[in-house]
Amino acid sequence: MRYSLLLPRRTVLSAMAAATVAPAALAQAPWRPSKPVRFIVGFSAGGSADTLARLLAEPMGRYLGQPVVVENIVGAGANIAMSTLVRSAPDGHTIGMGAPGTHAINPAILGPKMPYKVPDDFTPITLLVTQPNVLIVNNSLPFNDLPGFLNWVKANPSANFGSAGIGTSNHLCGELLSERLGLKLAHVPYKGAPQVINDLLAGHISMTFDNITTAANLAREGKVKAIAVTTAKRSSLLPNVPPIAERVPGFDLASWQGLFAPRGLPANIQQELYAATVQSLNAPDVRQKLAGFGSEPGGMNPAVFSEYLAAEFRRWGDIVRAAKITSD
Repeated sequence: MRYSLLLPRRTVLSAMAAATVAPAALAQAPWRPSKPVRFIVGFSAGGSADTLARLLAEPMGRYLGQPVVVENIVGAGANIAMSTLVRSAPDGHTIGMGAPGTHAINPAILGPKMPYKVPDDFTPITLLVTQPNVLIVNNSLPFNDLPGFLNWVKANPSANFGSAGIGTSNHLCGELLSERLGLKLAHVPYKGAPQVINDLLAGHISMTFDNITTAANLAREGKVKAIAVTTAKRSSLLPNVPPIAERVPGFDLASWQGLFAPRGLPANIQQELYAATVQSLNAPDVRQKLAGFGSEPGGMNPAVFSEYLAAEFRRWGDIVRAAKITSD
């Protein structure tokens, strides 16, 4: 049997049209993951970072068409989690949550001892949220507002403040306040936030800078006095609590969480992960829950996020160097 090499004219024209159209159609097809997306978080389950990741995972999974699975890899100030992220394939199936500690503070403290390079080893996706820390003090102290606190602390220049550990954002908030006021507040590091709060309530330390969710709850219950927020503007969660910057110009430190992928992520995958995240941040139920946490949703595009990260790298690094904080 002989097979003709000539195709009917209609078939040829159809094939030619397909050959012309297919590349353009393929170029416009959005990337979608082929398996579940791993979302690495360097902090314990139940904490604020973990809660945020799980809040976003479900709507991101709907957008991407695959589940987004949160994985907690705890230790070394989240450096282990970020090391795991940068060793992953840059194919969109592994993302991770970074913060000032992982992308600004730890690099400034550890320098060449860091297990990864910032920003070289990462592809930025977007800023997720920002939130202030709150200066809270023991109820026995003889003031109730920011002017009263400043008068008191200047009269007690070696007063102590607690933090969840050396190099944490609440530690650096205290160091920046010391520097701006020309004081040297005594830093008392703990192994975690719960121990800080226990000793604050017991009167063993005078003050701390705590995350706004915990601080707002403690203040509402009358257990502490909320004196000021660390960001340049007030928070809707504590609208009557002023920024430190109202009395100490230039004091502006926000905690934040950002989304990252490994270095070398293709631009089309970066854009789809960005789109999935922004849509999730804008979901009404997500925004409502973020407001309840005292968090401001982010969503800046990757280029703007890169500029933000560079500024944060300098900001936190300057505080580390001024306070002479080292890993030794």
